[in-house]
Amino acid sequence: MAFIPVLIGLWLLPLTVGAEEQPLEPPREKEIVAVHDFSVAEGLTRLHITGWWIAERMENELTQSGRYLIVTRAKIAKVLKEQNITSGPQLKPQELGKIVGAGYIITGQADYAAGKINLVVSMIDTGRKAGEIRRSFDLTRSCAAAEVAAQLPEMIEILARKLSMTPGEFLDVGLRAMQAGDFEAAVTAFTELGREAELKQIAAMTETVKEKHLEQQAAQLAIPGNTPGEMLDYGLQLMRRGDLNRAALVFYRLQHSKLARRIGSLMQVAKDGARKKEETIGKLLAEARKKFSAAISSRDEKERQRDPATLCDEAVTQLQTFLSNPGMQLSATERGEIETLTTEIETFRKKLFAGPSTERAWVIPGIKIELVPIGPGRFTAHSGTPQEDALEHPGAASITRPFWIGKYEITAGQFQYYLKNQGQLSRRERYEIDKEIDFAAKDCPLTASYRLKRGFAATMPMTSVSWRTARNFCAWLTQEERRAERLPAGYEYRLPTEAEWEYACRAGNTTAYSFGDTTAGLDHRAWYRANTSGQPHPVGGKQANAWGTYDMHGNVWEWCNDWYGDKFLVADVADPVGPDSSAENLKVARGGSYTSDPIDLQCSSRYGFDYKSGRKNIGFRIVCAPEL
Repeated sequence: MAFIPVLIGLWLLPLTVGAEEQPLEPPREKEIVAVHDFSVAEGLTRLHITGWWIAERMENELTQSGRYLIVTRAKIAKVLKEQNITSGPQLKPQELGKIVGAGYIITGQADYAAGKINLVVSMIDTGRKAGEIRRSFDLTRSCAAAEVAAQLPEMIEILARKLSMTPGEFLDVGLRAMQAGDFEAAVTAFTELGREAELKQIAAMTETVKEKHLEQQAAQLAIPGNTPGEMLDYGLQLMRRGDLNRAALVFYRLQHSKLARRIGSLMQVAKDGARKKEETIGKLLAEARKKFSAAISSRDEKERQRDPATLCDEAVTQLQTFLSNPGMQLSATERGEIETLTTEIETFRKKLFAGPSTERAWVIPGIKIELVPIGPGRFTAHSGTPQEDALEHPGAASITRPFWIGKYEITAGQFQYYLKNQGQLSRRERYEIDKEIDFAAKDCPLTASYRLKRGFAATMPMTSVSWRTARNFCAWLTQEERRAERLPAGYEYRLPTEAEWEYACRAGNTTAYSFGDTTAGLDHRAWYRANTSGQPHPVGGKQANAWGTYDMHGNVWEWCNDWYGDKFLVADVADPVGPDSSAENLKVARGGSYTSDPIDLQCSSRYGFDYKSGRKNIGFRIVCAPEL
């Protein structure tokens, strides 16, 4: 978006007429100024920045400008010492001006807080309008505490330059700001122009040109200068030297006798532009903050309506696109506000993707696998009230370290992502991956070209994959997350051990099912033989258990890391990992499936399947857990 200042063209008039140019008049007598100590807040005093330090540098900058006659700091100190007067901010500017003979005192305030330097400088009248502020400017800049001493001199230089500007320079700065769309700077410049140039007197003088019919003489007047501002300064010099007739001709040429009204028009255009830009930036920030708030809420919700990372990405993209728009001229404050919010959102997103945390759920970027944190603990299968068909084991297992388990079974869409993000693989390497997947099976969700088959959804569990394929998936994910430095030290992505799986399934209960000892309510928590049409369903379609995991009962059997043994827990043990091998090449599967009866859906139910083959009703769920 860009705003087009329609009146700028009225200022761009030919400035030179005639063969000879008149030299610029010598400047009026310089004003005498003195620089008083600045008031410095605690934020700067802690960094050893004093009001004297700032005042000294301000004096040096004003001296180099050549605009004023400077009563030096050394002379001020000498006069005050002779009169036994204590210097410092407590000495009023008007009193200091009278003591040292300065018509104006330049002073101000400085502070450093919340990572920002704020510097204010004012030019105070000590004569006929004693105490009146003739000029005042402020500047704010964000920086680290260690950079304050390096940033302040440049800020002082900028403010000293503004204090030293002529009315014509304010005019030129305002016009350039209008052309660039920096309406705040234009308003500031035109405001200062109105203070410095006697616009009403100029308007009255230009009227005399028309009254005396001197328009042709004005048109033939040779006027030095290359900009409207230089032309204005020339006319003001003539006026202040008493050459009112020639000054009137210059002003007439400059503004066609409409200077005061034209300045007012430009000021209104600048104010309107500033207001529109403020509204645009306000709307931008409000939209970005709304998405950021939604991302924070979504992170903490059990059932996410929107992916928090996507919300963050959308907000940051909006802000960065706005910042990179060459047609939008932003002040340092506006740019800083947008950049601050951008950094805040990016920091949140980085923490969101910084790796699993014991305090919250974790979403793996890209593949978008959601993980639920599981703390250490102990479980057993003794309900205390034996029920018919209840599967129990005599031992108890302890989980000594926290881990994270998939909120859902791995879906066809996530497995498709894995297959398509293998990098540059040779034909042989691709064959080794594909041979473990029964793409030809009618119940496999994917084709050999990694497309979803008709009738399958990306949210359905991935089936027809062998235990080795599930292991390879986990090895790839571990490699990717280690490369991204998001894995906790000593952890990996893998299939859960039997103990980890049952511990997460029970969610703190000792009953046959995670919700009780009977099948009452099973239809609300599981897909199984009685409520399906012989096919799996999209993950998460039933109620979660108490720890927030879905489909631990039914839908598809889930591969575990362990080799299958006849007995699971025959005694109390910590972090069991099962036998070292299986004579029949069987790996454990847990949870039952859409083809199972209720007894196979119990927390302790287990089965062994050939680890080299895939089946239509076997899928898998991953964990981020201690390396085995």
